[in-house]
Amino acid sequence: MRFLPILAFLVLPIARADSLEEVLSRMDRAAAEFKSFSAKMKRTDFTAVLNESTELNGNAVMRRTKNGIEALTQFSEPDAHAIYFNGRIAERYYPKTNTVEKYDAGKLASTADQMMLVGFGASSAELRKSYDIRLVGAENVASVHATRIELTPKSADTRKNYVTRIELWIPDGQANPVQEKVTKPSKDYYLVNYSDLKVNPPLPDAAFSLTLPAGVKEIRP
Repeated sequence: MRFLPILAFLVLPIARADSLEEVLSRMDRAAAEFKSFSAKMKRTDFTAVLNESTELNGNAVMRRTKNGIEALTQFSEPDAHAIYFNGRIAERYYPKTNTVEKYDAGKLASTADQMMLVGFGASSAELRKSYDIRLVGAENVASVHATRIELTPKSADTRKNYVTRIELWIPDGQANPVQEKVTKPSKDYYLVNYSDLKVNPPLPDAAFSLTLPAGVKEIRP
């Protein structure tokens, strides 16, 4: 009888990672149909020089438009703020100080579009143009079994100044990540966990409205 637990362990099915081609094939099918998504998110920002992490909770929506990608992410307390992006326009609003930072993405607009679509709407052909893609293996994210893949930018300029690595955890049988990690040249990173993810939900224009109150102070860094 004492051998039964050992035998039971030996006959348990071994968790396997999907092959890279299996994951990319599912992403291709999803990319062909992608119009929008919404999700709850928990974001962990890690600062390497301080060896400190901060956590943020929020909601995100994104959709394709004729001008590219439109997205709005709203984070709750204690660091409440909202980030809006549409084509060349990027805005970050802080309600506590009633200030909004406005940016012109300029030449980086297409790069920003591309990075936002990683895992949500980008085909394998589009990904391979800009990244070397590697299968890492099977991992659990909380109770979700997933396959982890790693994307390394081919551009030396991107690796030097912006992003050195993007990691995606794709659940079994699905095409969109349950978790995403973006590492910067400084070794800082942000880790995003998605929940209540909906692909192609009917999102009204109001869902993308960043409403600024009267008297907001505008800053152009």
